[in-house]
Amino acid sequence: MKHLGDITKISGYDAPIVDIICGGSPCQDLSIAGKRAGLDGERSGLFMEQVRIVKEMREKDEEGQRDRRTDKHIRPRFMVWENVPGAFTSPGKRNGEEHRGEDFQAVLTEIARIVKSNCPDVPLPKDRRWPHSGCIMGIGDNGQPFSIAYRLHDAQFWGVPQRRKRIALVADFGGCTAPNILFEKVSAVEQGLSRNIEQSEQTWKGTTKDTERSTRETSKTYDVRISSDGTKILENHPNDSRVKIKEDNIVQTLSSRMGTGGGNVPMVMEPFTSSKASFHQKFTNTGKADTLVATDYKDPQCIVYANEAYNYTVRRLTPLECERLQGFPDRWTDIGEWIDSKGKKHKDADSPRYKALGNSIALPFWQWMADRMVKVLKEDGAQLPTMASLFDGIGGFPLVYSRCGCKPIWASEIEEFPMAVTKIRFPEVNYESSNHNKRE
Repeated sequence: MKHLGDITKISGYDAPIVDIICGGSPCQDLSIAGKRAGLDGERSGLFMEQVRIVKEMREKDEEGQRDRRTDKHIRPRFMVWENVPGAFTSPGKRNGEEHRGEDFQAVLTEIARIVKSNCPDVPLPKDRRWPHSGCIMGIGDNGQPFSIAYRLHDAQFWGVPQRRKRIALVADFGGCTAPNILFEKVSAVEQGLSRNIEQSEQTWKGTTKDTERSTRETSKTYDVRISSDGTKILENHPNDSRVKIKEDNIVQTLSSRMGTGGGNVPMVMEPFTSSKASFHQKFTNTGKADTLVATDYKDPQCIVYANEAYNYTVRRLTPLECERLQGFPDRWTDIGEWIDSKGKKHKDADSPRYKALGNSIALPFWQWMADRMVKVLKEDGAQLPTMASLFDGIGGFPLVYSRCGCKPIWASEIEEFPMAVTKIRFPEVNYESSNHNKRE
């Protein structure tokens, strides 16, 4: 897989053409936990770079392939976008005026304009509250139908014990398959939806009876447990020092703040043994804290209220457990000493692993979606579908697509540690554009 670096320096006219472009544009400006600057924020605004690259690549492919391909096969055919639920509500009020929901409106509108240049703004819901699933059907400039579908999913219902809600959006620029890929056993025709983008206020409400349902195959593939029997999950709120025992053993959402160590890393409680690592904290019934030390800012002491819990210890989740909570293979981010793009050597450490995992995707849902998308491409004649990953992180999207017969061609990333991980897991290779996606 080629590694192209900074997304702002990538030209869709020059990059290798692929069938699918995936990306989870940085969410710091959209997250409820962030500054809520929305798409105007420096990082979340990079979404428009993703749109630009898709437009440029489709223009290049349309110009060079029109004599041998139909409009349906202009690439990339699919665009995938991932983000936090805060995208539904950001940026809230600006200068005393209500702008809630306008960011997600802009996301839908700009994606539709990739194939329908004069597309009007997708209508806002009357109460500015976006439903947790929806679909748009339309006709593009070239007369080809297109579809955009989105849904909110939670990783805990897809085979990993982590509460991680994320928006998944699929755009099919060459057909009506987006809702069929993203929802189960539902088609646009069956729902009687309008193909007219101007009437897109009609969204798919209740497209799935249970949008948080895991498939049997997914659950079987990702059977993740944290530590041994008897362990309890502690929901850790470092901002206000609250620690809460979670009887359901579902871990709170992993975040990039884990890379700062200490109370930002979710914790577990398990039976105490003397062989535990130094960061374990033993429960006592004396009511006295251990000696306070200067390093407490990295790993502060904590208090947990529980009946007969005095033979238990508290410890942070390990990077290995965080990998499992995201659905990655064991030790995926364990790369030892590594060298960044400027030639600087870095020591083996847990902090960058925590941060990268907190920024990554939980794989099970995306594996399910990728399987369905690649199946569509193969049924339409793509012998070897191809994909590219923007804001690639530690290679989550290339990993799920490679597992279902789709070839990762290139990726974009600027964070040094995630880039080092993907270069090890997906080494640089030469791949001539003439070999792209031969069709029957």
